[in-house]
Amino acid sequence: MTNINRLVEILIIAKRLSIRSIWLLLLSVLSLSVSGASKSPWVRVPIFGFHDIVDTREELVQSQRPLVSTDYEKLQLYSFLNYLVVNDYWFLSSQDLFVHFIQKSQPIPAEYENRKPVMISFDDGYTGIHDHVLPILKDLEYIYREKVKVVLFLNPAYMGVNIPPYIPHMSCEDLRDGFERGYYDIQSHGYSHQNLTKLDANNLQIELEKGKSKLRECTQDLDRNQLVAAHIAYPFGALSAQLERYLRGYHLTGYLYDHRVSQPTQLRNPFRVSRIQVNKDTQIHELIKMAETAKPVKLSISDD
Repeated sequence: MTNINRLVEILIIAKRLSIRSIWLLLLSVLSLSVSGASKSPWVRVPIFGFHDIVDTREELVQSQRPLVSTDYEKLQLYSFLNYLVVNDYWFLSSQDLFVHFIQKSQPIPAEYENRKPVMISFDDGYTGIHDHVLPILKDLEYIYREKVKVVLFLNPAYMGVNIPPYIPHMSCEDLRDGFERGYYDIQSHGYSHQNLTKLDANNLQIELEKGKSKLRECTQDLDRNQLVAAHIAYPFGALSAQLERYLRGYHLTGYLYDHRVSQPTQLRNPFRVSRIQVNKDTQIHELIKMAETAKPVKLSISDD
């Protein structure tokens, strides 16, 4: 029986009911309507965006280059990741976010039920990630028997580049090492870190195509499911209507920098995934506070 039919029924029998009974029946109809409109749970996934990771205790850091606003201290990162592991967070890959929360094409794996989802991402592919983050991930796995996967958004034009004034970038061998060990989720950041919103259609397509194909060339024998470069984070966090029109031909999702906690189950546009940018002034307690906005997930988040 539909809600409208129930209302008609209420009106027919209203003369035989007390005012209190009528109100109870009306409230029951409203309750059914509200529950039917809220079938998909409100999942919150904090997605943290880091750049280069530095160890300021090393004497060479200051002589190599001045610290910039997007750098983050290695010990601070270690403490944050350690907190997340100890508190049983689920470290999502970009494909995890897509199939379990955005597309909802796959159920939540039983091993992750009641765990809070989080994503740790790094932009630009600096060598500091391989030199400082990879040892942290190995350490955490050794101590807790928990493999932490991080998402790397990379510009393949700079793979292996170590020429001043550029900050050193990871090589293809570095990427393959972390990918084969199961620590790196390798995704696109455009080919050469240009602002994609300022390019004409031809150059935009070149940036998207080469940003994807060059990363896949690097990992082709390791990436049987072709998940490398299936997703993109926009350089400078910039998105335009023209860029959106071309994205579907190359990627499944796209990541912003809007400093919001992502709500992927409510997302209607997969190319507007929210991300929180972290800089050198971001304190651990701030990261933890944002991470704690995540809620434990259930096995099914279907809209059916």
